[in-house]
Amino acid sequence: MRPLAKDDPQQIGPFRIVGLLGGGGMGRVYLGRAADGRTVAVKTARSELADDRGFRTRFAREVAAARRVGGPFVAPVVDAAPHDDVPWMATDYVPGVSLTDAVHDCGPLPEPAVRLLAAGLLQALAAVHADGLVHRDLKPSNILLTADGPRVIDFGIAYSATDTALTMTGTALGTPGFMAPEQLVMTGPAVTGAADVFALGGVIVFAATGGGPYGSADPQILMYRTVHEEPRLDGLPDGLTEVAAACLAKDPEQRPALPALMARVGGPGPYGDWLPAPVAGQLRRLDARLADPRSPDASARRPPAQGPAGVPFDQLPTGATPDGPPPPPPPGTPPAWPAHAATPPPPHLPGHPATPGPSRRRVLAALSAVGGLAGTGALGWALWPEGQDRGTTGKHAGKRPADSGKPSSHLPPEIRAKGRVIVGSDIAYAPMEFVKDGKPAGVDVDLANALGRELGVRLTFENATFDALLTGLAAGRYDLVMSAMGDTEDRQQGRLNGEKTGSGVDMVDYFRAGLVIAVRRGNPDGISKPADLSGRTVAVQRGSLARDLVGEIGRKTAKEIKIREFDSQPALYDDVAKGRSSACLDDFPVAAHTVATLSGGGVLEIVGEQLEPGLYGIAVAKTHTALRDAVRGALDRVIRSGEYTKILKKWYVQDGAVERASVNSGE
Repeated sequence: MRPLAKDDPQQIGPFRIVGLLGGGGMGRVYLGRAADGRTVAVKTARSELADDRGFRTRFAREVAAARRVGGPFVAPVVDAAPHDDVPWMATDYVPGVSLTDAVHDCGPLPEPAVRLLAAGLLQALAAVHADGLVHRDLKPSNILLTADGPRVIDFGIAYSATDTALTMTGTALGTPGFMAPEQLVMTGPAVTGAADVFALGGVIVFAATGGGPYGSADPQILMYRTVHEEPRLDGLPDGLTEVAAACLAKDPEQRPALPALMARVGGPGPYGDWLPAPVAGQLRRLDARLADPRSPDASARRPPAQGPAGVPFDQLPTGATPDGPPPPPPPGTPPAWPAHAATPPPPHLPGHPATPGPSRRRVLAALSAVGGLAGTGALGWALWPEGQDRGTTGKHAGKRPADSGKPSSHLPPEIRAKGRVIVGSDIAYAPMEFVKDGKPAGVDVDLANALGRELGVRLTFENATFDALLTGLAAGRYDLVMSAMGDTEDRQQGRLNGEKTGSGVDMVDYFRAGLVIAVRRGNPDGISKPADLSGRTVAVQRGSLARDLVGEIGRKTAKEIKIREFDSQPALYDDVAKGRSSACLDDFPVAAHTVATLSGGGVLEIVGEQLEPGLYGIAVAKTHTALRDAVRGALDRVIRSGEYTKILKKWYVQDGAVERASVNSGE
């Protein structure tokens, strides 16, 4: 551990900072103490990244991913504030040595330890995949060896299962040498949980031999070997060769499923003395210096107040073990990211893929149907009437949003009985649904509040990855899904890639959106339609439907369109505002809101009509016809009253209005 420098924080949220554990391109990790002495690892973001809205969204998703995945082999989150000035996330700290350091310092692990390592990692991956996530960066440095077994950490790219192969900094989404071929070939198969199985094969090779399956070389060479060469399994014990080779198959469909691997490897534990003596000795020394003061035998070995100075830095990777709820923050501490709901995981649904589906933008464009599994828990917010806080007391406390205070008789009896509707949503898409000032905000949130008042019930938003929402609805986790979700025929009929995967859903349509062209205010290049982009420079987000559409337009125009690709939406608009690009293409609600709010408005404008518009719908299970009809009726009343128009105008998206509520009108 390194001592704190002058510019390092002394306090982060409710935690006193006592040392620096490490750092990298994304930020730093500190050792902290809670008020009761609990030791935590606090991950923070670099200040320049904190100013990037796209990064904040990714950081919030990392928090959500880490919070939702449970189990003894995954590091849980103690507290987090992804929307603070400097975003941070804290996990319980338990003495642990990264697999990288253990092998480097003490040599390869013996076969029994590797088997126990693999067994624990399989349990961790099962928990990750059950939440519709793909870790995507399972590697030795993201695996901690503890006295109680391995721990998987770092969910920084777990939600990026359908992103392109590069991040905004140009580095691969993953680690060369452990990334699956489909993560490296942009035209290859979709990235699914099979990519984590491939990485597990690489981890087994590293743990047992001290080297990766493709040797040691520059990243570009490792990527080439991964795609074109066979893994190097020399030196593996006979009992592990077959398992590693199966995991490292080039074709993701040829890799074994997790249950089959569990049967081959064996069950996790016991972990009483599972590690070689040199590694176990490192853990004992760390445990003595960093013991949790709440444990029964900790009083005699409580670390000094100033922190464990002198502990070697490479022996202090971050880690965690689930041992209870976090202590209450001291008075005046800013509110942390809301705790996730403690809801048991839904069963696996036959026919549904166990990994995230296509990217959100393609989902919005109606190019896919269903993806992922619902989460074991979600970030939850109850929506309250305007002007009333959660802490309100007195005669208005606890009142439902509706004026009558009684649930609508049109609602199903079970909804009336509980007095609320649970809404699944991916709250990360401004201006439709996003986090503002620590609370959900946007068109969907305001509209849900209006529907709640009409129906006489409270609506509770639960945040989950977008591609897991419909499966969560089918599993009964949500009553509705409201997340700027495109109404498609495949989605209505429960089809995925032309195959039947479920009973489908009914969509109560409430908004229309496509792609639009944004230009500088005054439209100096006279662009009004797609053909006018001929010979121009156009900014798009990498991997988006807009990128595909501009490519198609370019093939039909007389002059070549120069395409500038970016990884964040703010970069698109900045590029146009500075005159580097003549125009940008983006989703209508995002573009309309950005144009109206960027530097107070007056910098950019939208030209022409929406391109390829489609309907957004509120998803309801096909068996819940009474709820569907109640929602449709309430939406019609909100539209007729004029409140619907006011909501859309508030977020500058009135051009996406529908005239009336309809069901399954999408194509």
